Order: sequence, then C-alpha cells, then structure tokens
Amino acid sequence: MQRKIDIIFNDNGLVRRGLTGFVVSLFISTIAVLVMDARAQMARLETASSDNIQWVLSQTETEIVGLKIAMYEARLAETLDLDELRLRFDIFYSRIETLKNSPVFDEMRQDPEVRSALTEIEAFLAEWVPAIDSPDPQFRAVLPEFAVDIDAAHRTSREMALAGIEFFSRTSDLRRTSVSRTLFNIAVLTVALVVLLLMVAIALLRLARQRERSATENRLTRERMETIISTSLDAVIVTNRSGVIEEYNGAAERIFGYSRDEAIGQQMADLIIPPQFRDMHHAGMKRYTEHGEARLIGKGIAQLEATGKDGKLFPVDISLASAQSPGGEIFIGFMRDISDRVQAEQALKRARDRAIEGEKHKAELLAVMSHEMRTPLNGLLGTLDLFETDSLNPKQRRHLRIIRNSGKLLLAHVNDVLDISRLDAGKMSMRKTRFDLIALLTEIIESQSGRAAQNGNRLVLSPPSPALHEVYSDPDRIRQIMLNLVGNAIKFTKDGTITIEAECQNGLNEVELRVIDTGVGIEEADLERIFGDFVTIDNSYGRSNTGTGLGLGISSRLASALGGMLGAESEPGDGSLFWMRLPLAPAPGETPQIDSAAPTPDPDLEIDLPPLQILMVEDNEVNRMVAREMLERLGHSVTEAYDGAEGVERANREEYDLILMDISMPGMDGLTAARLIRSGDGPSADVPIIATTAHALPEEVVAFRAAGMNDVLIKPINGAAIRRVLGSVFMEFAQDAQADDDPGAPVPLLNHTHLAELSADLPSDRLEAALRTFATEMTTFVAEIRLMLETDADRAAMAAEAHRMAGSAGVFGAERLTELLRELQTMAPDAPLDALLAKRRELNALWPETLSEIERSGHVSLANLEAP
Repeated sequence: MQRKIDIIFNDNGLVRRGLTGFVVSLFISTIAVLVMDARAQMARLETASSDNIQWVLSQTETEIVGLKIAMYEARLAETLDLDELRLRFDIFYSRIETLKNSPVFDEMRQDPEVRSALTEIEAFLAEWVPAIDSPDPQFRAVLPEFAVDIDAAHRTSREMALAGIEFFSRTSDLRRTSVSRTLFNIAVLTVALVVLLLMVAIALLRLARQRERSATENRLTRERMETIISTSLDAVIVTNRSGVIEEYNGAAERIFGYSRDEAIGQQMADLIIPPQFRDMHHAGMKRYTEHGEARLIGKGIAQLEATGKDGKLFPVDISLASAQSPGGEIFIGFMRDISDRVQAEQALKRARDRAIEGEKHKAELLAVMSHEMRTPLNGLLGTLDLFETDSLNPKQRRHLRIIRNSGKLLLAHVNDVLDISRLDAGKMSMRKTRFDLIALLTEIIESQSGRAAQNGNRLVLSPPSPALHEVYSDPDRIRQIMLNLVGNAIKFTKDGTITIEAECQNGLNEVELRVIDTGVGIEEADLERIFGDFVTIDNSYGRSNTGTGLGLGISSRLASALGGMLGAESEPGDGSLFWMRLPLAPAPGETPQIDSAAPTPDPDLEIDLPPLQILMVEDNEVNRMVAREMLERLGHSVTEAYDGAEGVERANREEYDLILMDISMPGMDGLTAARLIRSGDGPSADVPIIATTAHALPEEVVAFRAAGMNDVLIKPINGAAIRRVLGSVFMEFAQDAQADDDPGAPVPLLNHTHLAELSADLPSDRLEAALRTFATEMTTFVAEIRLMLETDADRAAMAAEAHRMAGSAGVFGAERLTELLRELQTMAPDAPLDALLAKRRELNALWPETLSEIERSGHVSLANLEAP
C-alpha cells in the first residue's frame, strides 16, 4: 500500500542537487581553464625568445658596423682583395633575412616602425647585391657610393633596433598585465566558488532539515491515507496493466467476500466481474493498452454489475482512474454496492407508476362519470322542460321548481369536479381578450344583489380605478372566480355588508381584486386549508350552508392559470377578506386581441324556422325521448338512430335537413360517424351536423369542427338551447348560400344592422371609447405598413396586425374594410412590394370613407375624431 501511495508525492531534491552540481562544475572548469592559460603565459615568459630577438637586433647593428669597417679597410688597402667586404655583406644579409622570415619575429614585424626600417634595409641589400657579386675592379669603382648607402643603412638599422626594443618592452608589459588579470580572475572565481560552496552547504543543511520534515509529513499522510482507504465504505482495488490485484481494502473484503490474502495476486476479472462480461472487459483493456481509448477510466461514475465469492450478481457504482507507480501504470477502482438504492428506486418507480395509473384511472372515471351522470341529468332536466306549467297548480309548480333547482345544483357539482380534473391536467384553456373589468364587476353586483338581500346583506362596489375599463385577460374565468368569492361571502354573512374592491398595485401589471365581508370569519388554523379540495369550514350559521368544498380549490387553480394568486385574511367574528392579484396587461411580445365575438343571442329568442327533417343519433333512450319531444314541439320531424353505425347508414340512405350527433357512443363514436358522413356521397353528406356532448373543451370543439360538425350542443339539452343552435346553424347556412348565389355582389361599406345592435348593447360613451381606440390603432397601422415591408419578419408582423385590425373592424360592422384587411393579411407574406403598396393606398382611401359612413349612421357621435 505504501509503495502505491508514494507515487502521489513529488520529490524535487534530485533536480536541485543536479543544478547545484552543474554550477559548481562550471566554476571549477572555468578556474581550470584560467590556470592553464596563466601557466601558458608564464611558459612564454620563461622562454628566451625575447632575449634572442634583442640579441639578433644587436647583432644586426654589429654586423652593419663590421660591414662599414670592412668597407673602409677595403678603400684604404693597396691591394684589390675585397673578399672580407663581401663576407661581411653576406653576414649582414643573413641577419636581415632572419628578421624578415623567422616566425619568432612575426609580432615585431607587425610594428609600423620596424616594418618600415626593415623595408628600407631590404631595398639597400637588393640594390647592392649585383655590385657585391661583380668583379673587384667594378666593385671598387662604386665603393664611394656604397659607403654613403652603408651609412644610411646603419642609421636605419639603429632605428629598427630601437623600435624592436620598444616593441619588446610593450609586449612584455602586455604579457605581465595579462598574467596579472588571469591571476586576478582565478582569485575572484576561487573566492566565488568558496562562497557558492558555503551557500550550497547551507542550502544542503536546510534541505536536509526540510527533507526530514517532509519525510515526517509524508509518513503521516501515508498513514492517514492508509487509514482512510482501509476504513472506506467503498471497495478500493488496485491492479496493474495485466489486471493483477496489487491492493485490496477491507471494504472490498466485505463487499465481494474474498479476503485480502485471497485477492492479492489474482486476476480481478476472475474474482469480481461476472462471466458474461469478462470478454468485454478484456477487449476494453486491450483497446486501452494498444490505442489509449478509455471508456470507463477517468470518465466518472458508471453503474455496472459485479459478482462476489458466492456468485451472486449485484449492482455497483464504479469509478476508475489510472496512475503511475515505480513498477509502471496501475489502475485504481472505487466500487460501492448500490443494491439497496436500486431497490428503493425500483420501489419508488413502481409507486410512481401506480400513482400515474391511479391518476389516469381517476381521469377516466371522471370522464365516464361525467357522461353517466349528465345522461340522467339530461333526461331529468329535459323532461322538466316538457311540462306545461300553465296547467299546474301552485303547489305542483313549486315542487317542479324544487326538482329543477336540485338538478341544476347537482349539475353544478358535476361541473366543479370536471373543472378540478381539467385544471390538474392542464387542459383548461384561457381565452384572453380585452374587456371592461369595471363592467364585469358591476354585472356581478347586479346579478348577486337579490341573493345577498335574502340574507339581509348589502352588496357594494368600491369606486375602482378608471384604468380598469380596459384590461387584458380571460373575463369568463375572472367572472367564475369572483362569483365564487362573492357567493361564499353571501353564505357566511348575515345582515352585513359585502364590498368588492379593485386596485392597481403596479399599473395593469398587478391588479388586486378584493371581496370583503362582515361575516363570521375564519379561524387562523383553517386559512391554510380552505383552498384544498372538498374542504368545508363548520362555522356557518347553523350549518345551513352546504357545498362540495371545491369552489376555492377551483378558484385558486384558475388564478394560478391566469398568472396570479389567490389568498385570504380573516379573524373569527370580524369577517373575511379574500384577495386575488392578477396581471391584466398583455405580456411582453403578446398582441392584445379585441373580443370581436358576436353578442350571445338571447336563449329565449324564437327563430322562425320551417319544419325540419332531423336525424338524431343517440345511444341513450331517455335522451332520445326528451330531445324528440322538444323537437316535435318546435314542429320538426325526428328519425332516431341508436348508434354511430346506424346513423351513418341512415344518412347515406335518406336526405335530412339536420343531424344531431352524440359524441360518446359504444362501437362507432360521433366523430368517426361524422367523418364517414362527410366523406361519402349520400344525400345527407352536406347537411348541418350538430354535436351533442356532456362536456367539450376548446380543443375538443376544434376536433368536432375538424370532423365536419357545425356546432356543439352541451347536455343537458333544453328547448332554448335547441332553438339557439338550430337558428345559428341555419342562419350561417343561409348566409353562405346567399353568398354562393351572388358571388359578384359588392361588399357593403358598413353593416348598419350590426352597428345598430352594437349601439343598443353598449352605452354611447363605451362605444365611442372603443371606436377611438380602434381609430388610433388603425391610423398607426396604415402609417407603418411601408416600414413593415423592409424585412420578411416585418411582413409576418404586418400580416398579424392586419388580422387583428380585421377583427376590430368586424366589431363595428365595417365589412368592406374588414375584407380589405383580410386580403392584405393573405398577401403580406409573399406578394410583390408594388401590390402591397397598392393595398396600402386603398386603405388610405377607404379608412376615412368608413369613418364618415359610421358618422352618417347616427348611431354614434364621432365629434373631434379625425381620420388619417
């Protein structure tokens, strides 16, 4: 174990010793070179070359003096023997040749004065060699001239000797200086070497002490690591490149069942890797050793299976790493038995699956129960509508009213349960639009005042902010929440006041709606649970108030779905305050839509329809009986079909004016039946089809229409609903037929009938305010069309804005403007620039004309409102 742990520690002492030895060796080598140089210089000083040079120079001068004497003797002698003179000339010539060619005199010949004198003497010798070698009579004849040149040569020789002696003196000084400098450098380096050796000695002493401390620390660290590894809860196994186990801790003994003595020296693959995975392990090790490709080593934690001494398989978390040791590369594996964790995860997964399955079953149960409960309710409430109340006495009418109210209450409870299911499943869609919040709250006050008065209560709307006249959210859901809060306040308040407040906390980004009552209040412990499902608080007046306890749960979920929150504050005996904070402004990037839906028709409005041949497809006998009775009372003829297949067969065989199609039926459902009728060529393939169902989410309504259905009739069915749906469907068909009969008819500038109805439904100030808002948006849109044509993204924005403006124009009955805006919307993505600019010019001309027509209609005053 200690040998494996030693690889963790780095020792730099060897590097430091090597560097110190290199520096010392460098110093010693330099001193040795300098000593050798000094010895060489001393050896040069010990030689006689300098004395030889001076002797040769002196001899040269002596020889030329001897030549002069021989010349004078020859001139005075009476005989003609000139051999002595020639001998002296040859000796002097030899001396000059020695000075000229001998390497000993190389340095001296570099001196300018010596070189100049030697050149003159060489010229003298070269000039007189022919005369010396001539016969005696000729030579004697030129002796006077020779004497003159010898005197000049003698002076030159003296100058050369003096210059050489001077050169010798300088050379000697330089050599002595060089020797002194070399000796000084040797002394300096020697001192530096001694200082360095002292520093090295001090450093070695400190290093020895540091090594001693490091050794102690390393020993303690090794002991700690050995203790950690030996007591680790994870198995630690160390192997070499051959897979042989070199280290094996106590946890490994406990997990795998092999003792340390049994495991050390054995192949790891044979001990802990299951047989079916050993080939894969060997292939992976070969891939790593040959190509360096690691799939587990250094890749973090992996979950694998291992086996122990008993042969049992169990899951482990394993982490592998590699390191270097004196014996080569080793592999360190950390392993943990995760059998308990895997079992817990599997149990948790099973519990989750059971919970999901339970939720699925609950949703299916709610859907089935919704249908099953609404079916008898449909029969009950529908049958009640068949009674001729004029023929009943007051007691019978009271009993009938009780039955009807009880049925409606039961239907409300069913709807509450369905709302909870839809909200929890995220299937409750929100229809956000612009609307008047103050008008909505006023409507709630008016509709609930009678109910409040029955308990002696007064319902009050505190003056809200004018900014709340135009907000953006889902008015239907807000109405549902507020009706629930107001209804609860009425139930738990007697002879008191219920106040509705609306306040802008942060503009329209945070609006707080409050319902404040002076009722019995709520205990603090109950405030945390009143928003739960099926929770009722037993502090009402004599427990005279009942309910399912779902209202606040639904309201809380709806508030969250709208991006807000719902809360409450209360004290027992001091009443309660329920508050709801909502964002009522469009989110960034969200384009507000004006609610352009047509006003809801009066359900009691009688629509003059001719007698119709109606095919009713319904599997429930009671529902068929009730619907048939209602339709026949309206003067229509009814043919019954008991399921979807029979309905398709009858529609393909006979011609009907309208088909009522139930959605949930055994065998073939209503959607499939509608598709088959529409796809066939039977006599009833193109007649209106109305879906009848107990529930219809918005996405389900889309699916109904995609299957070819024209409208939806929600159960329980009553006479008013039937009259409304039949009138709506046949009015739509009549308009389509009229358009098909006269496709070239011009679109009217303004639908005066529609504007008259709008004026009758809305106060004049509200209508003018809405029209001014539309005029401002329309003017801005027309002005910005050219800018929107610059990029494809802006064209998409222009199409979206044209669609929005078309919806707004339709609200006011501006049919020609609506059609032009829809054409612009269709053309925006791909049309040429010139075509779009032409449409813009049409809008510029049509928009003022439309406003003028609205003014002339007399339904609304447009004073101070100018078209662009």
